[in-house]
Amino acid sequence: MNKTMLVLILITLSLLAYAVNTAELPPASFSYIDVFYTNNESVTYITSDGTALFGLKITPYVDNFNLEIIFPEGTSYLVRYGDENINGTDKFKITVKKDELPEEIYIQFQLPSELAKEVVLNKGSAKIEIKASKLPFWRTNETITARFRKRE
Repeated sequence: MNKTMLVLILITLSLLAYAVNTAELPPASFSYIDVFYTNNESVTYITSDGTALFGLKITPYVDNFNLEIIFPEGTSYLVRYGDENINGTDKFKITVKKDELPEEIYIQFQLPSELAKEVVLNKGSAKIEIKASKLPFWRTNETITARFRKRE
């Protein structure tokens, strides 16, 4: 094999590896219940004590992908996934299978008291990240902002 062909093969393999590393195809599409699109961001509103609830509908494109919901540190959550109620703090992770996927997933969370005070009194916000991934290149990241809406 001559040197030119070897160089072309190396360049092609490098470009292929780069393409696989940087490609981001979503493993599913997500639609939300009680999440609003305001000022170019997805927002869910919390109560004055830092509690909120939203729903998630998943339409999978691939089978067996990982779903992670990352809450602010110290946040407790309750996720209703089908007939299961899953409690935890900070991070929820599950493998989504097409044939076992519930119609809707409900997520209720309680921000820690200090963060809730910051959000309610100082008009701050908290970020919730939703990540879905499956190797080699199926991945997506979405962010939901938790805010307090004062009733008038």
